[in-house]
Amino acid sequence: MMPASLLTEHTLTELLGWPLLHFVWQGALIASVCAILLALTRNARPQLRYMLACAAMLMCLLWPALGVLQQWRDPQTINLETALQLASKTSISLDLIWIRQSLLAAQIEAWLPLVVSIWGMGVLLMLMRLALGLLWVYRLGQHGNDIAVLTQQWQARTNQLAYQFSIRRQVQVRFQKDLLSPVTYGCLKPVVVMPASLLSGMAPDMIEALLAHELAHIKRWDYAVNLLQNLVLSLLFYHPAVWWVSKRINAERELIADDMAAGMLGQSKPLARALQVLDKLQIAALPPTAMAANGGDLLSRIKRLVRPDAQPWHWKMAAPVLGIAAALLLLLQTQVNAAPELSVAAPAEKSAPVTHVNAYVKTSSEHVLVIDEQSGKVLLEKNADTVVPIASLSKLMTAMVTLDAKLDMQESITITKDDIGTWQNTQIKLPAGISLSRQNLLELALIPSSNAAARALARSYPGGKAAFIAALQKKTASLGLQATYLDEASGISPNNRSTARDIARLVKVAASYPELSTLTSRSEGQYSVAGQTHDYQSTNSLTADKDWDISLSKTGYSKIAGRCITMRTTLAGKPIIMVLLNAKNSDMRTDDVMHIRTALEAATPG
Repeated sequence: MMPASLLTEHTLTELLGWPLLHFVWQGALIASVCAILLALTRNARPQLRYMLACAAMLMCLLWPALGVLQQWRDPQTINLETALQLASKTSISLDLIWIRQSLLAAQIEAWLPLVVSIWGMGVLLMLMRLALGLLWVYRLGQHGNDIAVLTQQWQARTNQLAYQFSIRRQVQVRFQKDLLSPVTYGCLKPVVVMPASLLSGMAPDMIEALLAHELAHIKRWDYAVNLLQNLVLSLLFYHPAVWWVSKRINAERELIADDMAAGMLGQSKPLARALQVLDKLQIAALPPTAMAANGGDLLSRIKRLVRPDAQPWHWKMAAPVLGIAAALLLLLQTQVNAAPELSVAAPAEKSAPVTHVNAYVKTSSEHVLVIDEQSGKVLLEKNADTVVPIASLSKLMTAMVTLDAKLDMQESITITKDDIGTWQNTQIKLPAGISLSRQNLLELALIPSSNAAARALARSYPGGKAAFIAALQKKTASLGLQATYLDEASGISPNNRSTARDIARLVKVAASYPELSTLTSRSEGQYSVAGQTHDYQSTNSLTADKDWDISLSKTGYSKIAGRCITMRTTLAGKPIIMVLLNAKNSDMRTDDVMHIRTALEAATPG
């Protein structure tokens, strides 16, 4: 267990950001499953569908809450600077556990602070909306007593209906001129506010039916559920699935109240006629904090009360299956996998107790090896013995084989169509028929990483391409690179494979070639064809950075190999060899290199 003083603090962004984003697929999954269950129970009692919809809403609240709890309990990642500082402590034995992260997740992570900020502002606005709705309903009930005589008459009838519903709480009835639909609010002291306009437009049995409907809500404590429902909406306002589930809860709630009212009155027609009047009035939507008789689909409720029919199956009811598939696909894209890889362990003094620490570290690069060249000590490693394609890192071996042959570097070599092949990098495009010296080709192969130049070097080797490949493999064997296999000069072939550990050995040998050190540490160069000068830059932008002391460098890229880089550089006064293979993009690869440098400098005693 990591000591408390060494733990990374949980930020609000870390705690909330990922659970909120994961709810995008979680909410879609919940709503899709809920839709399927509601379709299967379309002819069951509305109580069952209501329970299913409420369970779905509860899941919408609990799943992100569990995500926040999981985020709190999970070990947090630390940066490489902190990890290597821990490794430098004599009383700590540090095991690095590397966190592998999908490209989509890595790209999203940078936006988490903005996501959480926008969510926070949205929650604040939704809570203000909820508070204003509560205030509106409260004031409506306080001032809703426009017809005192009728209020007394209907209060008596309301008390009788409440007794029939076995409601022991005192229910108040008020009438309001400016209201167009009955509204119920309150839990312990419920209030039903009736529109005064309905007294002249409805028969007494219809008003009684509406009162029974509202009392059914009071009987079931629906107002409390509605408040909780709106709190969930306020927290998860950004997801359409939550709004859809809430709408289904409202619809099923109204059906249940309709059934209870009709059952208590012994007939359904008065309620159906009352709902028909409300439908004709085309009542505007009320604040979500109020329980109103015009909730749900009025026409479907009227039809259900007058002539209930079985609901047929419709092919659209199978659409949620697509939602489930989309949710699972998004989950796979953003999934973060942790894979343990033992790494740095600092030797502890015999007299000092050893504290074992697990450090969770992220890098974009899948394979990492950092070595102190003088001592041979491994400073950092991650999957360093996995054999993977190495792309243009192969050109280091191509250059060494070329220099070992002691060929005439000023010999003119003509580029052919076979040299160009099917792909060249975007910076250097050598046309067939031009002639360049072997020295120019060596520079172009190493600095801007020209594939055509590397192929031309192999083709012009004594004995041709076959002899060059044989020399390439012989050189590989002589260096003891047992996990390395090269069958092509430029690195385009996916068969050019090696490990981070073998590449580090290769870099150490390549650094002993003065010309390779000189060329690969350059940031730019020129070559001339037919009297015209062409400029080029190194594929490693760090060579142009004056803050870096790079004595050898080579990058690589292919679709299968990702972004690769190897460097020999001086950090904290020591020659360091870095190998990073299969990063997701150039920027993330450079970020890894910068983090490693900062970590090594911070971990070195000043």
